[in-house]
Amino acid sequence: MTNSTGAKVQFGLILIAHALGAMSLLSVLTAGPQLMVALALTPLQLGGLASVYSASLAAASLPTGLLTDRLGIRKSLILAAMIITSGLLLSATSQGLGQLSAGIALCGAGYGLINPAAGLAITFWFSQKWRTTLLSLKQTGVPAGAAVGSLTAVLGTVWGWQVGIILAAAFSLIAGMLFVLFLPSDGNSPERTTPHEGKLAEVLTLPGLGRANIAAGLTNGIQFALWAHIPALLQQSYEAGATLLGLSLAALHSGTFVGRVVWGALTDRFMRGNSAYALWWLCLLGLAGVAILASGTLIASPVLAVIACFILGFTTCAAVGLHVALTATIAPENLLGGAMGYTMLVTNIGGIAVPMLLGFAVLIAGMTGAVLTLTILLSLALVILRKFISSLK
Repeated sequence: MTNSTGAKVQFGLILIAHALGAMSLLSVLTAGPQLMVALALTPLQLGGLASVYSASLAAASLPTGLLTDRLGIRKSLILAAMIITSGLLLSATSQGLGQLSAGIALCGAGYGLINPAAGLAITFWFSQKWRTTLLSLKQTGVPAGAAVGSLTAVLGTVWGWQVGIILAAAFSLIAGMLFVLFLPSDGNSPERTTPHEGKLAEVLTLPGLGRANIAAGLTNGIQFALWAHIPALLQQSYEAGATLLGLSLAALHSGTFVGRVVWGALTDRFMRGNSAYALWWLCLLGLAGVAILASGTLIASPVLAVIACFILGFTTCAAVGLHVALTATIAPENLLGGAMGYTMLVTNIGGIAVPMLLGFAVLIAGMTGAVLTLTILLSLALVILRKFISSLK
């Protein structure tokens, strides 16, 4: 980009695009107590909505990546915003679980289209010098969207749960209009010059990509597992009250935000853009966080729980931008959308599988089982990434 003002606007719109996914889900889930009364949902059914979203996102990732290669960035982001808007409107008019689930599934599919499109935008519209920084920084749109979605749902407690979701749909529609007005048209944008002729088989057989994606699934799976199980682990092993639990969760999420910015900048500034090398160090530091989490139970130190949560957030929960940057170094331009979709597919499969694995370990052996499982998974990621770094030389 030569126009710095235009670049800032376009990057801001990419952040907004990433915010739409979390906003759509949280606008519904935060209204959970009202939904349980209005639609006679059980806690299990309400929790299942998050699973429907994740499954839809995972299923959509690869086909939408291939679609992005054909449609281009601008059209893909506009289409994604319209799909999410439709999903939210369908959810807001729900009379039962079936329609609500269909609306949530549409929102997940829409976000599945945003992931590769936003990754392509960073790769082709901005300088390679700061590619990893921007790919990591764009992920901060996720917690921002979660906050907006939660706020719309809170407003819905005053006028009814439908209003909060409709307000979120309005935000999504406005975002789509902004994409129409301010993103460069696909014919005039500085995108790839090679034809959009990538096929699924070519994407799936790209040398090294499958191995890199397994590491992505491991780190993203650990992130979801920590979200799911850290509260119970702290209560069981640290006998954490409300204050310690709140501080620890705040440390986990603030560490995630900081890490998504810092790791990208470190990679570009000090590691010559080598995201695989950065990911290796990230996982190694993540092991230190696991060790601190375990040691805090031995010496009964609540402070160590907070420190461990921050380090785990700063490392494993902040890895996704680096994984997308690694995909961008592996795939050729004409296959990049599909490759990013493939990465997000495996990433989201990890988000489904690893929390269940960690839950089983916790059920069997409590904190000891959790620490052992996290150590094995992070060590496996280190081995994968080390081999991958060697293969790039």
